[in-house]
Amino acid sequence: MDESGNGNASQPLIVGAVELGEDADDIEERIRDLHKRLISRNSLAGFPSFEEFRKNGFHSATDPTEVSGPFLELMRSLFFRTYMVVTDRTRVPGDNESEWLEFMYVKLLSDLAIRHRHESELHFYIEQSEDMKSIINRLPDSVVRQARKTTSKAASLPKMNFEMVAKQDYMSTAIIDYVMAAVSRWLQKDRTTEPTVWAYRAFREIEPSISLLYSFEHGRIASRRNPLH
Repeated sequence: MDESGNGNASQPLIVGAVELGEDADDIEERIRDLHKRLISRNSLAGFPSFEEFRKNGFHSATDPTEVSGPFLELMRSLFFRTYMVVTDRTRVPGDNESEWLEFMYVKLLSDLAIRHRHESELHFYIEQSEDMKSIINRLPDSVVRQARKTTSKAASLPKMNFEMVAKQDYMSTAIIDYVMAAVSRWLQKDRTTEPTVWAYRAFREIEPSISLLYSFEHGRIASRRNPLH
């Protein structure tokens, strides 16, 4: 799990999750193998964004095209599902971004807990950030309360384990990072469906993975049941 747009009021605020299921270990290994191959490119040595990638792993906002291109190609060969909630900051409770993010994490995590209520256990890896340090310890109880409120009954819920990780520790988090980046660019283009607009074409690339894209202001934007295409 990760968030996007925090600290930048010109971008939509997004909280997202990528679901890897039983293929999680294999996907993580394939991403690490790609990272190892890419950092051996001597032609990019000394290039600031490449050196950041070498140290910290994949990141859509800073990866040079020599990195982002191969990673997007790898993503096209993987099976995963993504879930995202988004806001333009006008209809989420709270007085600051940290409170908005906590509300969004609780909402998305509770929905995922309900969706997977027949599982015995769920593991959530959340990319570390300053905001999350103050939030993560409250998540288990908050998520359960929200899930109970949503179902209006004492539904069975899986045991939920939360862990904060750095990009280089769990590189699969880069998948949701790249997906949210594509969604953010598309939303900033007013959800255009014009094929000549690159942001729309980039969104089309990742759209098949979207199980849920929900706006607190506009409702459900896309889902597996109601895809745009």
